[in-house]
Amino acid sequence: MKYLPVVSVAALLLAAAVPAQQTPVLKPVPTKPAEAGRGPAPQPVGPGADPAETPVQAAPLRLTMAGPALVAAKADVTLRLLIEVTEDSEVPAVLLNGIDLNVRVGGKDANPISRPGKGGPVALAAGTRIERQLTLPASAFMASPELTEMLVVAVSWKDQVGVDCTFKVAPDSSSVKLEDLDLAKTQVILVTNYGEMQLSFRPDKAPRHVENFVKLCLQGFYDGTKFHRVIKNFMIQGGCPNTKDDSKRAMWGSGGPGYRIDAEFNDLRHLKGTLSMARTSDPNSAGSGFFIVHKDAAHLDNQYSAFGNLVEGVDVLDAIANVAVGGPQRSTPQQPVVLEAAVVLPVAKK
Repeated sequence: MKYLPVVSVAALLLAAAVPAQQTPVLKPVPTKPAEAGRGPAPQPVGPGADPAETPVQAAPLRLTMAGPALVAAKADVTLRLLIEVTEDSEVPAVLLNGIDLNVRVGGKDANPISRPGKGGPVALAAGTRIERQLTLPASAFMASPELTEMLVVAVSWKDQVGVDCTFKVAPDSSSVKLEDLDLAKTQVILVTNYGEMQLSFRPDKAPRHVENFVKLCLQGFYDGTKFHRVIKNFMIQGGCPNTKDDSKRAMWGSGGPGYRIDAEFNDLRHLKGTLSMARTSDPNSAGSGFFIVHKDAAHLDNQYSAFGNLVEGVDVLDAIANVAVGGPQRSTPQQPVVLEAAVVLPVAKK
């Protein structure tokens, strides 16, 4: 049986990796001073966007930097620096084996990260390509790894205009215990390939559903799943673990955590932005599937267990609800809508 909220017939009708290269040839070339590159102004990177790669259009080097979209506060951050030599030239040691990063956290200047290069400039021939992997602890970019909110970190290579990237650092939930959380104040950010949606919860109305959802988020259960059922002017539905596997497409919507939760119907109305639990025709069959209402749906009131609300990201909800769909019920996104991570913003009980 597939877990899904009922929709009326009328509602249904509304319906950086680098290319493989030969090993670079490093050979002596006539030396000349490295020119100070000045490329186009850096382009802004929006929240939730893919890692930015902004090349510097300057001779004799073309530099690109990229980072992850999201990392946990106690994990490592790996930045990729690609060096492409467009003219025979000398490359400073700091580019080859050092680090010289300016850092901004939450829009404010933070401590730069600098490690001098070893040795002097190295003469490289035109056509040489070097990719460096710079791995640093996420804590190196922050004052404290103990986060209770998502942080946006922007890094740029000093004196190289346009060589920059932005990533987000999420609170580390690996040591968070569900029983220690104030679930009325704890929130969750759903990080998707369309942006972010932030959720709050109503444990006073549906305590078991709130506990279950936050527990699954803490476990990383939802990470990598897809919003597999999208109906504009009705709702977007996700939470099925089978959606991680495209070969199980026929089973999308029928997976779960291996247990069921009894219904907690309540007086919360299914308005736009309401978070509610999907189920089969059996009222006591909820598991992991959930949906977010796109347009007021009074016919779902007291029929499905509403347990939270969207507090930020209505534009993302709208964007997902408007994706092109197909399939037998004209509700399957033609391009994947991926829930990349469900990030818990923990608030402890007092």
